[in-house]
Amino acid sequence: MKTRKYLLPYTYKKVGMWMFIPFAAICFCLFFDVKLPAIKIPWIAIGDDFFYQGTADLLTEVGMMGLLVSLCFIALSREKDEDEMTAHIRMQSFVWSLWFTSAILAFGILFIMGLDFLSFAMVAFYLYYLVYILKFNLTMRAIRRAGR
Repeated sequence: MKTRKYLLPYTYKKVGMWMFIPFAAICFCLFFDVKLPAIKIPWIAIGDDFFYQGTADLLTEVGMMGLLVSLCFIALSREKDEDEMTAHIRMQSFVWSLWFTSAILAFGILFIMGLDFLSFAMVAFYLYYLVYILKFNLTMRAIRRAGR
């Protein structure tokens, strides 16, 4: 069996799952405009004047970054029983997720306008990882059950 050097060790998957819970809760609250405490900090951003100094909400930044990292940990870590078939299922799940998310984005581009599209695009970015994780794990579960 070839070792997949691009995958993280299996323990990262467990860490990612524990990280996912609080960061998903923060992002859920941000998306549905639930009032959270605002922690404003000075921040360097990119804009019309290229770089400028502004303020950012620390909870928003940490929540979104934490959700991204946790989804990457879950999606890109090895399975306990990683083999060639797992690698094939992983590749199929990535491609399936790309097609699914692309179709959802195409729908959004055509039918969602204005600032609502920005919120939609942010969700679609995380949707790619979520769909991949669901597709991969459901397929692996079905194969493991069929093998019993």
